[in-house]
Amino acid sequence: MKGERLLRRVGDPAYGVARVGCRPRDLTRRLFPRLGKANRIFSQGLENLTGFFPRVGSKAACLASSAGTLALLFFQALETQAATPLAQNHSIVFHNPDPEYYVEGPGLARLDDGALVAVAPVVPREQWSKERRAAHSRVHILRSTDGGQTWQPGSALPYYSATPWTHKGALYLFANKGGTASRNDDLLLLRSLDGGKSWSEPVTLFKGHFWNCHTGMAVRDQHLYWAVDDLALGAKRGPRLIAGDLAGDLMEARSWRISEAVPFPGVPEELTNPAFAKLTSQYLEPNVLNVRGQLRVLMTVKPKRQTTAGLCAVLDAGDSGGKLDLKFRQFHPMPGGQLKFCVVWDEVSQLFWATANAVVDDQGVFDWWEQGSKRGNFSYATTGGNDRRLLMLQYSLDGLNWFQAGCVAQAGKISQSFMYARPVIDGNDLAIICRSSVNAPNQHDADYATFHRVTNFRQLALKLTPESEP
Repeated sequence: MKGERLLRRVGDPAYGVARVGCRPRDLTRRLFPRLGKANRIFSQGLENLTGFFPRVGSKAACLASSAGTLALLFFQALETQAATPLAQNHSIVFHNPDPEYYVEGPGLARLDDGALVAVAPVVPREQWSKERRAAHSRVHILRSTDGGQTWQPGSALPYYSATPWTHKGALYLFANKGGTASRNDDLLLLRSLDGGKSWSEPVTLFKGHFWNCHTGMAVRDQHLYWAVDDLALGAKRGPRLIAGDLAGDLMEARSWRISEAVPFPGVPEELTNPAFAKLTSQYLEPNVLNVRGQLRVLMTVKPKRQTTAGLCAVLDAGDSGGKLDLKFRQFHPMPGGQLKFCVVWDEVSQLFWATANAVVDDQGVFDWWEQGSKRGNFSYATTGGNDRRLLMLQYSLDGLNWFQAGCVAQAGKISQSFMYARPVIDGNDLAIICRSSVNAPNQHDADYATFHRVTNFRQLALKLTPESEP
């Protein structure tokens, strides 16, 4: 750095500030023009130490040498200082050491007694998926009674993915089987009355090729709403809304309804870069929100293999008591919308909170992604739209316009990740489980499920509602 070289010369007794002939504040302003207030504070300190830097004298040169060294260390520290993530420190929920399998999208639920129950699916990697997924996929259920610091195994189930939720003291689990003709089969429901140690026989709610990981659910008028992807549509895979009658027997299939699928409508060309026109697009992994009485579905959108980041799909849902209605409404900006995000409602703050992944270079300005793809440890993309290092926390009044609360956790290498997170409100904190690549083959095929805690999360939000006016 030019500034560092100049400071070293200034701090050299043989050269001395005498040769520069300027006040400290002029020198620091010249060398570090972007540091603003820090310049004024430090230059005042230099003046207190040396007075006016004279043009001659060995004592002045000596003082200048000390001041120059201090300045160099001071500004190096300032320029290399990085923001601290909100919950970089984490505990290990589950570790999968087998490189032929990976940790899929995890789930998390809080029981009435304060215990946390985690779900960590482990499935075969892509090259072994078709032959193994039906028989070799496992969902691991773990439990923590100390706020997520330690985790104890509870049970294991023969499913590809699973999503936990609670109702009236019972723990429920949506589950999908590993399929043969398609990656996943059927939507099942199980119930546990002992916190996940044992489970009922599964009830098949709907037969077909359905899948989702732990995304947002909503409750309205004594009904639970969630959504799944219908994989039977192939490249046009789209969501189906499901509704369960909370006043009925949830373990009876007749208590549940499902909408027709909404096939992927395609992303308008104007929202993508023509340089990537040959790449494919899709939408998936729906969240359901209750926005002031209106049911809304938000979906991950991957335009041209995520070469346009920060976009989600918005669908409007309706339920008049009979057939469920689901219609595509629009595409809308959503920070992190290019990868799975999860939205939860907080009654205390009256805000939606979401975990999502930010990217730094979705169209490959840097060659990191191409080099990673050649090495084999950056997968499913040759640009940075599939970067999964930066897990962010954000909040919203309306479920459409999002404000950043901060970075939850940051991985260092492009082969690493904190992704597919599920946040759960735990008192004044957010408890978060992540699918995490630490020493995994790539950023997608994770080897860990990790647990993070954002303390006093509501204090991270601005007051977004306007003040009353006369």
